[in-house]
Amino acid sequence: MQRIPQIDGLRAVAILMVFATHAMHIPLLWMGVDLFFVLSGYLITGILLRLKEQRSAGGGYWKPFYFRRIRRIVPPYVGFLVLLSLFFAVPWVHIWYWYVFFGANLALALDKVSVAAMTPLWSLAVEEQFYLVWPCVVLLYSRKTLRGIALAVVIASPLLRALFTPAFATHFPIYSLTIFRADTLAAGAFIALCESEDAQWVERHGRMALCGTALALTLLGLFSFLSSFRTGANSIFFNSVAYSLSVGLFGCTLTYTLGIRQGLLHSILTARPLRFLGLISYTFYLYLVAVILKVEVHVHSTVLVAAFAFVITGLISAASWFFVESRILNVRYIRND
Repeated sequence: MQRIPQIDGLRAVAILMVFATHAMHIPLLWMGVDLFFVLSGYLITGILLRLKEQRSAGGGYWKPFYFRRIRRIVPPYVGFLVLLSLFFAVPWVHIWYWYVFFGANLALALDKVSVAAMTPLWSLAVEEQFYLVWPCVVLLYSRKTLRGIALAVVIASPLLRALFTPAFATHFPIYSLTIFRADTLAAGAFIALCESEDAQWVERHGRMALCGTALALTLLGLFSFLSSFRTGANSIFFNSVAYSLSVGLFGCTLTYTLGIRQGLLHSILTARPLRFLGLISYTFYLYLVAVILKVEVHVHSTVLVAAFAFVITGLISAASWFFVESRILNVRYIRND
């Protein structure tokens, strides 16, 4: 699969949003994680559809998919856990199973995260759980049925969040459990499925997607003035509406972005610095909270903390990419996943 430069740009936007949330405590920018999920749903579904076609022609399906997932995810993940153990007092005896079996989102939902630097790992667990279920579904069903499944998940997720909100004392279960956040991944999958059957689907829906992006941003902006419109409020209104607006925002953003080939936005998203940040965004995401916490010990200005932490995290991520990840993946032939 040829690398899509705009995707790297969107990844960079996502990591900048998440970083700003942790370093500068800007409300609602945590939604950058949702953008990662939408992108993952889109890219992984596209990969699985191609592998399914190859399988019908005698090629592999399970081995190529999981072998590449392991090479992409595990080395930086293990490296992060090793370095984390050197700089933080991690009680591995009591928590190891959450992180060996990619259950960090369960740990967050149950308030079992004892080291704040490990908090970001919840979203990695969501993705891993998606990788376990979705390949089976893609292999079993036709594209038309898969579109229906993806759309049903997008519709059902806010209903589930609204239904279960009263059952939880905090927002963490709704925020981190895959069953409540699956609409982000399903939205990306739906776009990939539509595009795979109709090469002009993205272009035809570009204007509608732009309007959808503007509408979602407007509603999020208006609602953000309400003090109760925060994840911590754990209200039925927020849990059913805010997360779904995020799904709509980034689903429309992705659709519009895929269709542009020129113009200011295209130039920004495909600029080399932004694309490189998108390229190293996975490792950047792993380390950013840990680095922020260490910098805060020595620096007490929010702006300076953000500046130092961004540079340090960027250097760690770049080093990991050049000296470890690219060599494992064989950067010359790396796909856009």
